[in-house]
Amino acid sequence: MAQAPKYVPNPVPANSEDLPRYIFEELTKLQGALQENPIAFIEEKNVAPSRVKQGDIAYADGTNWNPGQGENLYYYDGTVWRAFAGGSGAGDFGFFSSTVDQSPTLADTAYGITWNTTGDKQGITVDGTDTTKLNFTHTGKYYISFHASLTADSASTKTVYFFPKINGATSAASTIISTLHENGQKKVVSRNGIFSITAGQYLQAMWASDDTDVTLKNTAATSFAPSTPSVTLSIIQVSQ
Repeated sequence: MAQAPKYVPNPVPANSEDLPRYIFEELTKLQGALQENPIAFIEEKNVAPSRVKQGDIAYADGTNWNPGQGENLYYYDGTVWRAFAGGSGAGDFGFFSSTVDQSPTLADTAYGITWNTTGDKQGITVDGTDTTKLNFTHTGKYYISFHASLTADSASTKTVYFFPKINGATSAASTIISTLHENGQKKVVSRNGIFSITAGQYLQAMWASDDTDVTLKNTAATSFAPSTPSVTLSIIQVSQ
């Protein structure tokens, strides 16, 4: 971490006639100290400032004082502290996928989709005990993009449902419905949205079908194309 410019003044001379020279030398020393480190120094704070005004800037340690985005540089917008990361308080992200086939055991029963592969990520992790859960470190609004590769395993018509849960609770008007009619039929189902998530909460992608002859299908690579995960989920934090 950068250090503040160091300036240690000499003792004031006892003889008043030496004061002009003393002042000149001290100003020269101060100029040199500032030139050694021309970048502004912001001291790390472990408690929230007690008196703030719009436009104030502070560097939070992220542990004892965490305005929402961990250790970071923040500005006060007149209401809350916002992180500089991403330009709008954004910062966390993650890409998650499944490389295994997943099928419902029972019809008309919701199951959490499991995640076994993680791409680039920050602040969002797969739960160590329940791999259907994605844990969030920071509060914010998140843009989420979901894609699922369905395959029908019989000729019967089957209706499939997908919907999100945040901390075990569903969101109104969030279900995707898709229907497959033919044996071997393939279909990609997708939906994008913005969700408000609080630090410490978890997200689950749920699915169900009125027929068990359907699979979230992982497709192996060919000689000319990469493999296709059964499900992918991209998450980007867009604001605090």
